[in-house]
Amino acid sequence: MDTTTRRRLTTAVALTLGAALTTTVGLAPARAEAPGATTAARAAQADVLTDFGYRGDVYGVKLVTDSVEALDLKDAHAQQLCTRSVGKVSEQRSVVSVPDNPLIHVSASTSRTETYADGTTHGVRGTNTIGDISIGGTVGPLTTPRLVIKGLRTTAHAFHTPQGYGHEEGFTFASISLELLDNTVVQQLPPELQQLLAPLDQVTDTVFTGTQQVAQQVFDVLSDVTKPIAIPGLGTIALGYENGRANSSNAQSQASALRIEVTAGDRRQLVELGTARVRMGGPAPVGVFRSGGTAMDYQALQGALRFGNVQHKALPCQGSRGRTQTYQVPHASQLLPVPVLLDGVTYQVNGDQHRAKKVAKGWSRTAIRSVSIPTAQLVINDVSSRAAMRQKAGKRVGSKISTAVGSITVGGQAVEVPAPGGVVELPGGVGEIQRQLVDTGYRGSQVVALRVTLYAEAVVIDLARTSGRIYER
Repeated sequence: MDTTTRRRLTTAVALTLGAALTTTVGLAPARAEAPGATTAARAAQADVLTDFGYRGDVYGVKLVTDSVEALDLKDAHAQQLCTRSVGKVSEQRSVVSVPDNPLIHVSASTSRTETYADGTTHGVRGTNTIGDISIGGTVGPLTTPRLVIKGLRTTAHAFHTPQGYGHEEGFTFASISLELLDNTVVQQLPPELQQLLAPLDQVTDTVFTGTQQVAQQVFDVLSDVTKPIAIPGLGTIALGYENGRANSSNAQSQASALRIEVTAGDRRQLVELGTARVRMGGPAPVGVFRSGGTAMDYQALQGALRFGNVQHKALPCQGSRGRTQTYQVPHASQLLPVPVLLDGVTYQVNGDQHRAKKVAKGWSRTAIRSVSIPTAQLVINDVSSRAAMRQKAGKRVGSKISTAVGSITVGGQAVEVPAPGGVVELPGGVGEIQRQLVDTGYRGSQVVALRVTLYAEAVVIDLARTSGRIYER
């Protein structure tokens, strides 16, 4: 039986801590304390293998511009890579986080993922807590409305009981306030924003605040509207997402509390606040796959700035039961410091495990129809990479990698496509292109189809990076 919860929430409860939205599907385990949460319990569970694969990804803040993440600005990022072990904990903290925008301030963020077993119940839970969030205000000559949220907590939970798979997800916050610009006439604001302000207490003509049940009503307004609510002079605010899925072979749960697009100033940025994603599935009798691809990994200033994860897709930890899963991203771009435009990104993954044969095998592929770097007049067509893997239980993972490149032109003139492992200098000595960079180890391989280096700009761009690895634990 397949059960799904959608963004429009059907269950809403107020917690004493503050406003809360929580949705549960399946027979939920007790919620007083996360199973395995104590140090002693975790120590007892550590490295105990199960027949499930678990994965978690939790962070406080993510900045996205046209499908491309600012990887160095992902705040308090706690990541649990695919594992079969319970008692695994990943926790990251940030005391103060100020992303690459002076209008956005986030402080005291904590992210945590944990795999656990409690009797016959197995699961993975991810939680993020942010103390204070402030967006807007005064920066130099620019003054915008100011939105402040305190005590934001996001939780995602996927689990398996004797009755089957289930999931629950939700978020809470303690208080919210919005300070509009001086001389703002509330009655002239967009109707949706007036509806958002209605539950709040009006402290002054332009300052609105709310806590507890009032904040719950703000969530209700955000969940009822069909598009982001505009805050003139600042940007838009919208409920993130809160959904999960459970069927006979896996469960996944994800929640992102708020999505705020900041359009004030000299840039347009989407800010995701309080995100937790977890999933588990089975059977995983041989191991777990850590396999997938990303179209671009972009580093500038000797790694000081890093962008990528163009809607990165990964093979489920337990595999896909031999079915090929395909994901497409029509367009993505990174505009600073050197513009890179991608068109026609395709991700494909496939994996399967055989208990009787004690074998796990699969493959991943990443393809880009077109890459353009206008400042270098560089165009690359049909670049792709593929990584295949196979493991017999207890043995080294066998790997097979391949890459393909259709054509390379600079200023409309054809440039030689390098052979696998080869390097080609760009005309004028402005940079170089390397093909098929491979990292192979006991657990499998990773391959980068092309690496473009631009000397003057100190930029390194990896295109079509694909990994194919299998881990027993």
